[in-house]
Amino acid sequence: MKLKLGVIDVPEPEGGTSYTVGKELEENYQLFSKFAEYDMNNIVKMLSESAAGALETMQMTGQLPTDPFAAAGEEITDSFKKFIQNETLATMGVPGVPTKAALEGRTLRTKGGKTVSRVKKGQQFKEIVGARRPSFIYSGVLQSSLKVWVD
Repeated sequence: MKLKLGVIDVPEPEGGTSYTVGKELEENYQLFSKFAEYDMNNIVKMLSESAAGALETMQMTGQLPTDPFAAAGEEITDSFKKFIQNETLATMGVPGVPTKAALEGRTLRTKGGKTVSRVKKGQQFKEIVGARRPSFIYSGVLQSSLKVWVD
């Protein structure tokens, strides 16, 4: 049994795919490894509860669910997304986090249907302005394509 942390491979807006972005973030910041390290106790608890639920279902129905760890995979995926959104990696002392792009507020996310390429407010700028964003949410594609499962 192996717990897999990955992404559904989908195209990124500026080229490449969510897989290539995820691979780069793991190489440069250990994003996936640090999440597993940080949340290991919770991950074990979720997997245990999912296995217990599968056994309970088997006792009641006589059949083991096709994916006894599906519920845990969804919960761990949600936890991983919150890990990124809450910028937990920045509190772990990983060099380069928060990222320069996050500090500058660079993003491809849209506001009011318009793509915003720079959202840091500054008095001397006449660009589209806004607030600093969390690291690793440049386009939002990686975060929305995260997936955790058991092989």
